[in-house]
Amino acid sequence: MTETIVMEGFSASVTRTQRKRSVGFRVVDGEVFVLAPKATSNAELRLMLAAKQKWVLTKLASQSEQHPLPVRQYVSGEQFSYFDDELLLDVRRGAFKACVFDSQYLIVTVPQAKPDWVRNALERWYRQQAQHHLESRVAHFAPLVGAWPTAIQIKTYRARWGSCNNHGQLQFNWKIMMAPSAVVDSVVVHELCHLLHMHHGPEFWAQVKRVLPNYRDAKQWLKEKGYQLRLD
Repeated sequence: MTETIVMEGFSASVTRTQRKRSVGFRVVDGEVFVLAPKATSNAELRLMLAAKQKWVLTKLASQSEQHPLPVRQYVSGEQFSYFDDELLLDVRRGAFKACVFDSQYLIVTVPQAKPDWVRNALERWYRQQAQHHLESRVAHFAPLVGAWPTAIQIKTYRARWGSCNNHGQLQFNWKIMMAPSAVVDSVVVHELCHLLHMHHGPEFWAQVKRVLPNYRDAKQWLKEKGYQLRLD
């Protein structure tokens, strides 16, 4: 059975085995895997992961850099993904603000056209859209899954799109708003199902498939193109 341990900045999939005497760590395709003896407690694994945090984050960053993206200039005419659309950035002078106009342009107003100011305005806008949209999608899927969260929070993560803790709280990475709508829904359902099963065992995936039969398509999309979901 696979378990998930959520750490600061990443999550790890833990597989238990009776044949292994020591704990092994791997970072593959942007995911962290742990192979541990059954006798090793989660508290011990958390301490080990905390000790290896710098190594894990360096590995994740290195794998991300294997897919270099064009450097953003944050000027009018650049494209930014938003669900199933590509929006054209339109930078104007004014008070800090960002909004979508006519489903084609992403208009950002800033006192001066400084790249970091434009980027900050964009991130703030994506965060606002994430809070509104993900709350709406959680409300839609929660009755289908049969589980309701105690809270929904928007976070910045390097290597995960969502998480669920033992208090019933769901956290989502705002960058997921750059993914296709079907992928966003898959992440929502994934985390809702963790409210019922705090692992990645057969029961968990059966629950995900019951709600989203084609969830594997979204999972594969994130594996292949998730590195594109970023501003920098």
